[in-house]
Amino acid sequence: MSTTIAVSTAAASSRGPFRLAVAMLIVTTITILKGALTTSTGSGMAYPDWPLSDGQVMPESSYTTLPGFFEHFHRLAASSAGLMALALALWLHFGRIGQALVRRTAWCGGCLILLQGVVGGTGVLNNLPAVTSVTHGTLAQLTLATFAWIAYQLSDRYHATVPLATVAPGTGRKLMLFALGMLVAQTVLGAVARHTNSPHAMWTHVGNAFVVFVIATIATAFAVGRLGAVPGIPVLTRWIVGLMMGQIALGFVVLAVRNPAGKTPDNVQHLGPAAVISMHVVIGALLTVLVATLAAHVYRATRLPDPSPARELE
Repeated sequence: MSTTIAVSTAAASSRGPFRLAVAMLIVTTITILKGALTTSTGSGMAYPDWPLSDGQVMPESSYTTLPGFFEHFHRLAASSAGLMALALALWLHFGRIGQALVRRTAWCGGCLILLQGVVGGTGVLNNLPAVTSVTHGTLAQLTLATFAWIAYQLSDRYHATVPLATVAPGTGRKLMLFALGMLVAQTVLGAVARHTNSPHAMWTHVGNAFVVFVIATIATAFAVGRLGAVPGIPVLTRWIVGLMMGQIALGFVVLAVRNPAGKTPDNVQHLGPAAVISMHVVIGALLTVLVATLAAHVYRATRLPDPSPARELE
C-alpha cells in the first residue's frame, strides 16, 4: 500500500512538468522541421546577421519571402524551445520534482539548446561552414532525444514500471545503447552528406542505413522476446521498426529527387523535393527519440528493486 501511495504521489507531482516536456518535444520537432526546410531550400543565409535578422526582431522579408520565412521562423521556434527548456529546468529544480538525475538532465538539455543556438549563429556569421552546420544538425537531434528521456522520466509509465523479476538486472541495456549509438552515427553521416554534398559521405550514409536497420531489428526483437511483458515495450518496438522501414523507403525517394548541386538557393523554387528531404530528416529525429525512449524503458524495467519507495518523491 505504501509503495502504491508513493508512486501515485510522485506521478501526480510530475504531471505538470510532464505536459511541459511534451510541449517542448513538439516545439523542438517543429524547430527541426523548419531547420531542415531552411537547409533543403538553401535559405540558411537569408539573414547574414545573428541573433537578429537584418537587425530586426521581425523583418518584413520574414513574411514576404520564402527564404526569409524559413530562416527567421526557424530562429523564433528555436528561441521558444530554449525558453521552454529553461522554464522546465526551473520548475523541476525549485519544485524538487522527480529524482535528482532528471533535474540535472533538464539543465543539461537546456545547455544543449543554448550550445546549438550558439553553434548555429556562429555558422551564419561565418557563412555556414560545414563543421558548424553538421554540429548544429546533430545537436538538434540529441536535444530532442534528451527531452524525450526527461518526458519519459516524468510520465505515469515510468512511475508505474516495476523491475521485471524474470530477467537479470541490466538485461539488454548494452544492446539498446549500441543501437542508439549507431543511430546517432547515422545522423552524423547524413548531416555530413547533406552539408558537404560529398558523394562518398552520401553513399556511406545509404549503406549504413541497412546496418542500422539490422541492428535496430535485433535490438527490438530482443526487447520484445525478453521484456515483452513490460507495458509499453511492444508498442515502442512496433513504431521503431515501422518508421525504420518507412525511412529507408523515403531515403530512396530522396536520392531520386535531390538536387545534385546540394543546398543551393535555387532549391526554394522546388518545394516538393525540399519537403521530402526535410521529412527524411524529421523521421530520423523521431527514430532517435523512440530508440532513446526504448533504451530508457529497458533500463527502468531491468533495475534492481528499490527497497525505499519514498525515493520516488525526491
